[in-house]
Amino acid sequence: MNDVVPDPIPYFLMGRIRRGIITGRYPPGSPLREKQLEAEYGASRGPLREALRLLQLRGIVSHEPRRGFRVREYSAEMIGQIYRLRGLLERHSVEALAGHPLDALIPALRAANQTMRQHFEARNIEGYLDANIAFHEAILDATRNEPLRKSIEVLNEMAQPIRYALLASRFEKSSALGEHEQIIGLLERGDLAAAADAIEQHVLRNIDSASGLYRTDAPAPQTTAPGKR
Repeated sequence: MNDVVPDPIPYFLMGRIRRGIITGRYPPGSPLREKQLEAEYGASRGPLREALRLLQLRGIVSHEPRRGFRVREYSAEMIGQIYRLRGLLERHSVEALAGHPLDALIPALRAANQTMRQHFEARNIEGYLDANIAFHEAILDATRNEPLRKSIEVLNEMAQPIRYALLASRFEKSSALGEHEQIIGLLERGDLAAAADAIEQHVLRNIDSASGLYRTDAPAPQTTAPGKR
């Protein structure tokens, strides 16, 4: 029997706190007080501080002298910047498929979309969002472009709390499944130009709705999931 090696404590703590940030348990702008987190997770200060530093590197936690760590706050302007850059990079990921075989990619995309559909039917936001990310990562895998992958990973991490809050507010209206099917069909026909247009518009479609969640006059996002993983 293979033993499962546990994550180092800072990475374990990072995962727990990260999930709390994405799902809205720790709202944007809220302080991440070390003493409270130590009591909550039964952790010592060293590993906990390292976990917060890792989350800072991921872009979802900020740090200021004498104020400590806080969950990143989002403005409508920043959300627009994140979404527009994600759209450009996702577009480039499809364009970068030129010259690469797509035989293995199409089944991987269909499998990710089927997993998304299962989570959608179960009203499982976290699973749905993870499968959505897997769909886009399959395209990145096929490009074999490491700098592009790392750039998109940073943006995706910054966008995760926004995307979760948006899905929590209007999960039943998500049109990602159908848009993914359109992208798959275009890739299957080898029409990379149309697929690049489609994936960029797929990312940009939610920019206004996402920005609206964080207007100063808008109510706080409701991020209670309708289903659990």
